Amino acid sequence: MNLSIASAIRHLGLLLILLWAKCSLAATPLIGVSVSEFDDNFRNLIRQDLQDYGHYLNIDMVIENASSDPQLQLRQVRNFIATRVDAMIILPVNTDTGRQILQMATLAKMPVVFANSNPEPDKWPAGSAFVGSQETDAGTLEMEQLAKLANYKGKVVILEGEKGHPGAIGRTKAVEQVVSKYPDMKVVKQASANWQSSQAANTISQWLKEGVDFNIVAANNDEMAIGAILGLEKSSRKPADFLIGGVDGTREALAMMDQGKLKVSVLQDARGQAREAVNVALKLFWGSPPVESLNWIPFKLITPENAAEFK
Repeated sequence: MNLSIASAIRHLGLLLILLWAKCSLAATPLIGVSVSEFDDNFRNLIRQDLQDYGHYLNIDMVIENASSDPQLQLRQVRNFIATRVDAMIILPVNTDTGRQILQMATLAKMPVVFANSNPEPDKWPAGSAFVGSQETDAGTLEMEQLAKLANYKGKVVILEGEKGHPGAIGRTKAVEQVVSKYPDMKVVKQASANWQSSQAANTISQWLKEGVDFNIVAANNDEMAIGAILGLEKSSRKPADFLIGGVDGTREALAMMDQGKLKVSVLQDARGQAREAVNVALKLFWGSPPVESLNWIPFKLITPENAAEFK
């Protein structure tokens, strides 16, 4: 479809949603939201943007923290279904949990939108959709820029997100593919730090104690990139002597970039994902306009040269 036509259709759909949400005499829609983990900088940004956009549209939301616990998230979804919310937005704890939730929502005939993490079902049933970003694009943008800065030579360590998480899988795979393109580059070590700064710091410190030789750190998110910086400093190393990259474009990461400690980040648009998730949920609840199963929000490369645009 022509991009201008697609954009026009999308904006028309949003206009209809705004008119309906603000002017309808019907009861205010209620959306149940389960976020995999509040104690994660990016997913917390999505939570905040969901709240803000819901308030703007004058719709009600119940937002629950799954605390990275699959069973807790399943209980939250059962409660949403039992209380008959009008639609659900789910940031799944992991792929398997997401697929279980999709089955539950389908059986209950309840609209459900998965945001940020794609459960990747074999088929998307009617009344369901995904909103997020192509995870491989993030890893490719990050690693290509790091490779360029390294003149396509160097030893790379990878800090991965939670094992089995679609974002961790896609970003890591893309980083590995980029490195494999260049004969003078190789991955010397990789491990999961579960998206957490503290775990990343400990991992980097341990690798340095073991004598692992590296000059490039490709982290699956900014929290772990910041952890890598802290781990290097704890080990009396200068972060500026390393090429460190992350994903998300968080404020903390941009501050590290200003200090010369972080060389690359990739913006994952929390606001864009949150707003589109709400738009799609309302379309599914409303029954029109038509909804695509996969709704992509593009990533954007952030470097010291353009960082000011993202503050």
